[in-house]
Amino acid sequence: MNQNLDALPSSSRDSHVRHRLHGVLLTGAGIFLLGTYITPGPWEKLQQETAAYGAPLSAALILFGLFILTAGRKLLQPGTTFREYYDAVVVAVGIALVIRTFLFEPFKIPSGSMIPTLLVGDYLFVQKYSYGFRVPYTTHRILMGEGPQRGDVAVFKYPEDPGKDYIKRIIGLPGDRILYVNKQLFINDQPVSYAPQGDFTYYNERDNKLEGQRFTEELPGKSHDMLIQSTPFAYPAGRFEYTVPPEHYFAMGDNRDNSNDSRIWGPVPAWRLVGRATMLFWSYDHHEASLMGKIRWGRIGSPVI
Repeated sequence: MNQNLDALPSSSRDSHVRHRLHGVLLTGAGIFLLGTYITPGPWEKLQQETAAYGAPLSAALILFGLFILTAGRKLLQPGTTFREYYDAVVVAVGIALVIRTFLFEPFKIPSGSMIPTLLVGDYLFVQKYSYGFRVPYTTHRILMGEGPQRGDVAVFKYPEDPGKDYIKRIIGLPGDRILYVNKQLFINDQPVSYAPQGDFTYYNERDNKLEGQRFTEELPGKSHDMLIQSTPFAYPAGRFEYTVPPEHYFAMGDNRDNSNDSRIWGPVPAWRLVGRATMLFWSYDHHEASLMGKIRWGRIGSPVI
């Protein structure tokens, strides 16, 4: 027999309203987050991003929300052990999810494609709201503003495997004509200038010791350091020409002869953008012998430019 809420003690009314409200909020949050991991694939067909841990986490959040809806009334009574732990955990997890989804997300650099700007073992924050937000379950983006600017270091979902996050530099904007020949970059028929900065030695993700020549590249509106191999080999070989389509961006690694980028698999759709890399918060070099030497102290807190 159904009870009248007005006839219930205040603590019971509180738990009755609380479990329903929290159940709806948790379930809705799970459905929303799931939409950020269930995305249109290469042929605009919905698919789960490969190896995306967020999808099962979102599904677990949905199930937990349904559990609170159905069984949470007694569990959320004031004074119960479950409620004490529930309040602390839900608040902490909720704050973490809001920060990670809408504000900042940490990323680790696993490869050498962005050397010398980013080194293997760098950890950085990505500003999620820089390029707006993708509407869950769709390819539409809102609050994007002006979008990525030429020279931005951006994180995006790898178009050929959306479960992987890639980080590259934005070189071409929608409508730009890109030409790359003999290690020389042209944007809209204008050659990009390079100022030599000397030799550069580094270790890549396979622990191979490599050498290259460091240059300062003068992109329209922004300059940054980049690397070209000392050998005459150019990657990709031959002459590369491309016009960036609308709502797409052309991305390249700063380590020009060791980067899997838009020269190989094409432009980045705007809706696959994740955010702009902003600042390094940790950097670890496992080639150094001493523990303190492994930490690249001088890179911690430096901006990504």
